[in-house]
Amino acid sequence: MIFLPDFFAEVRKIEQEMRDLLERVHHGAEAVGSMPYANLVPPVDIMERGNTLEIVLDVPGINGEDLTIQFGGGVLVVTGRKPAPEYVNSASNFVCMERNFGTFRRKIYVQRPVDMTQSRAVLENGILTITLRTQPERRGSLRQIPIKTVSTKATSEEIE
Repeated sequence: MIFLPDFFAEVRKIEQEMRDLLERVHHGAEAVGSMPYANLVPPVDIMERGNTLEIVLDVPGINGEDLTIQFGGGVLVVTGRKPAPEYVNSASNFVCMERNFGTFRRKIYVQRPVDMTQSRAVLENGILTITLRTQPERRGSLRQIPIKTVSTKATSEEIE
């Protein structure tokens, strides 16, 4: 029997990414001021190092208390809030305003089993580094199933 990769899993992943994109566009007005929500999504680098995935996000100006990291169903979700400085809420007339403030949510799809007991996150100098310990894939690997032999002959003790 030949096992093919789960084509529909990839289709579901693309469908979810499209939903996320549409949700970000739809909720753009919820950002502080006129800043678009899409600009608040931090850039990410993902590296594979042996049996770990290292995910690095730029989150300057965000405190650890304003970040949340969750993992489930093969999706790592990083949410955060970058507060606007006090001068943004003042009666100033801005000549230029390019910095982003508000909330964000970044989803990262992880296609490997993860050992969450060995995973960690470190925030240092505006850089969030998440290290996920991956586990060997168990699906598709051959495993021996023991066979128990049962006798169907009745013994003399069972008849009495």
